[in-house]
Amino acid sequence: MISPASEPHQPTVLLVEDDEATRDVMTKILVREGYLVLTAGTGHDTLGLLQTPLSPIDVVLLDVHLPDVSGIDLCARLRRDHPNVPVVVCSGEAEPEEVAELVRLGVHRYFCKPLALDELLATVEAALS
Repeated sequence: MISPASEPHQPTVLLVEDDEATRDVMTKILVREGYLVLTAGTGHDTLGLLQTPLSPIDVVLLDVHLPDVSGIDLCARLRRDHPNVPVVVCSGEAEPEEVAELVRLGVHRYFCKPLALDELLATVEAALS
């Protein structure tokens, strides 16, 4: 019998996306690839998950435009409170100034939506390496 401590770690992705359809598709793809996925539709939901995570978070996929909190402000907080967790930003309409600020904050990668799913999976894998 294999003890739980000897089982391999299942990488955990925190997916922060306010569009439910996009969040559902991304979640299904990530789960199919073997990731444990925690989802949040708002900045406040994200902060709640970060305070009491069900599993250590290995990478964050973050939308810039959220209904309640600026994605840039949320990214800054993520970088401050969880500096070793890679943040990958996925946004449909970020302004050049926003992208520059995200780069300054140290995001791992920035994607424009719609994004190629194979590119997303490769980026998540690279962020985990």
